Amino acid sequence: MIAMRRRHRWWPLVLLLAALSCKRQLAPKVEEVWDEPPTVGQSEALASLAPPWPAPTRAVLDSGLVTFWLHEPAAPVTHLRVLLPVGDEPALRSASVVAVLQTHLAIALGSRTRNRGVVVQTHAAPDRVELVAHAPIEETARTLELLAGVLGARSPAAGLETARAEVLTTIASRPSTDELAISTLVEQLLGRDPGSQRTERSEVEALSRDALLEGWEALVDPRRAVLVVHASDDAAAHRPALRQLAERWRGLGRRPVPPSALARLRAAPPPAASSTAATSGAAGGRLLATPASPLHVLPGQEGKAVLVFGRVVPTPTPQDRSLARLAQRVLQEELDVRLQIHGDVALFVVRVSLSGREPERSATEAVDALTSLAATRQPQQRLFQAAQLWLGARVVQASLDGEDWTALWSEALDLADRDEDVAGALAHDAGSMLEPDADALQAWLQRWLDPRGGEPGWRWLVAGASDRELRRLTRITPLDESGSTPPPP
Repeated sequence: MIAMRRRHRWWPLVLLLAALSCKRQLAPKVEEVWDEPPTVGQSEALASLAPPWPAPTRAVLDSGLVTFWLHEPAAPVTHLRVLLPVGDEPALRSASVVAVLQTHLAIALGSRTRNRGVVVQTHAAPDRVELVAHAPIEETARTLELLAGVLGARSPAAGLETARAEVLTTIASRPSTDELAISTLVEQLLGRDPGSQRTERSEVEALSRDALLEGWEALVDPRRAVLVVHASDDAAAHRPALRQLAERWRGLGRRPVPPSALARLRAAPPPAASSTAATSGAAGGRLLATPASPLHVLPGQEGKAVLVFGRVVPTPTPQDRSLARLAQRVLQEELDVRLQIHGDVALFVVRVSLSGREPERSATEAVDALTSLAATRQPQQRLFQAAQLWLGARVVQASLDGEDWTALWSEALDLADRDEDVAGALAHDAGSMLEPDADALQAWLQRWLDPRGGEPGWRWLVAGASDRELRRLTRITPLDESGSTPPPP
């Protein structure tokens, strides 16, 4: 069985589902305590929402591969996760190359583990590809051997061609307005080249054999990779399989690489969004941002118009990350707000469907709501409840994913500053969320998420708008139509 989830390199930063809401006709009456800290009992109970794993076994194999072995005696399934950084490698800058390589990994390992009860998945996390195998405990050693065969292949040209054909069958003939708008906004926020975050059919078809092989060589270098194993027995029981993995999967030794897992996986952070120079041109009405920020127009996709806007926010500490999560939980009750944190930075993205008759009103109302929420002090108990929901959702998802500690470890890698801090990173973040500071959150919101009164650095983009809608939008913001290119037919 092969389960493949393909996402573009930075799609995890924005493709998050908006929260679903429902209304009860007769909600029970409950006495509310809105501005008191949680009780000691509540905090202690919620502290268990952080994974209680023991210290892992960390080792560097002869091939240079960094390994973390998470030992849980009662684990019913072995989870293996190979983290392969993309980073700033020239051969991996194309999302189309990465998509083909990711697909090949899933097909190659899935075909070798068929009929062994092993489930193979691939994920595209920020700046890396993750190859995951969930295997019966008796298949742990054999899965490691098969993994060595896949990753140790020197020139899998035939497999890459098969993967190319598979990718071409999954690419939509024309991306949706939302996909184009969000991916383009993310490119602007991260300072990436236009189109670098999308897998284009024409680009996949044009990829040369040499480009794919060069990308493969860069992606599967074990001296840049990290292996995380969650198993019911310890690493000592599988030393032969690990030795074979090191012998069969080796890099070409062309350049030195850092011994730290974090240094390997963490690419240079995206640039902080620079402030946008004040621009005149809005004839009247309430501006989207102060100073007026140009609205980038994405042509060629006329239909239901959408406005997306967002910014990069620094999140260097657990407290900053907690404030960002709490802000998103509160804001999403009224707005479609997406958040993804990646270590020292986070992206906030807001999506707004624009009215065909009065698009400027839809845009202004959304920004008014965001500005109002940023200026509102949230009661401490409400923030504690938001933290409870967020932490509980993470643990429920981990349970639904089969208690895969390697998924949580991958998340913790993006939060720690040193390899030895990874084990406690999620617990530290959880502890920070369980001590919400209403005044600190209000100050944070006003600084980072108020387009009119806070820090500059917002980016604005509209897609699918007609000429008439664009003329109406000029009442509240100047338009920037320079450098826009329509999507491929």
